[in-house]
Amino acid sequence: MKRKKYAVFTIDVESFCDTDCISRSSHAINVDLLDGFDEYLQILDRHQIKGTLFTVGSLATRIPDKLKPHLLNGHRLALHNYEHLPPIQIPVEQFREQLQKSKQTLEELFQVPIEGFRAPFFSMDMQHLQVLRDLGFTYDSSHIRFRKARHTVPLNLSDFKEVRPGIFCNNNFFEFGLSHHKLFGHDYPVSGGGYVRLSNWQFMKTLIKQYLRKQDYYVFYLHPFELSKHKIPIPNDLKSYDRYYLKRGMRNYGNHIEQLINLLKKHNFEFVTFEELTQLLSHKL
Repeated sequence: MKRKKYAVFTIDVESFCDTDCISRSSHAINVDLLDGFDEYLQILDRHQIKGTLFTVGSLATRIPDKLKPHLLNGHRLALHNYEHLPPIQIPVEQFREQLQKSKQTLEELFQVPIEGFRAPFFSMDMQHLQVLRDLGFTYDSSHIRFRKARHTVPLNLSDFKEVRPGIFCNNNFFEFGLSHHKLFGHDYPVSGGGYVRLSNWQFMKTLIKQYLRKQDYYVFYLHPFELSKHKIPIPNDLKSYDRYYLKRGMRNYGNHIEQLINLLKKHNFEFVTFEELTQLLSHKL
């Protein structure tokens, strides 16, 4: 009997000023572009998909009225660090203190358990991963296999069992990796963000179709600004690549996400949250 296929739709809930090139700019940008968050949740709701919302802790405390209705509707809340900073650049004990406080604050504010974490920039190493386990998190989704990804270091998951391609487990703690497919002999992420948005859509759709025919786990993510209806503010001091990153593929991205959802349905994927997938896989270990 064939195994069930699972797809997880996620979003990194962060302000536009958290975007790497914007945070490094000398020009102050004060817009959040969180209307893109609303656009994304509307797409998921139309298809009755429940998503996992990886939210920057300090931001979550400022926008409870935006988040609460979606949590009541079945979407799940997870952490995207306390501030939008790469964990590997934060001393371990400072990271532990910030994360513990943020987890407790959000659980009290929203009255939901915080079980999962995704590192900004997918910036995770084994020392910081152990902090998650110590604090009672049940999963992380920061593992990316792409040698050109910024701010990342390879995660040594040799002590984890790969229960499905891209999903690793050690003592009921799960590491959910980004989906990737071979491209010219190298791993290339097909999970969303800039990797999907910046690529030619017809080429990327073909790549995703090839992936879906072979695999039974898929994860998608994006940032709110990628679906914002507002004009993207672009500081004058940005490099040409950063300008390209902020402009390319924005107009049709919502439509491409709809096409992706339909592809997943065609390939008989079941839509779950990471929290649900953790429970489903735990029962099978």
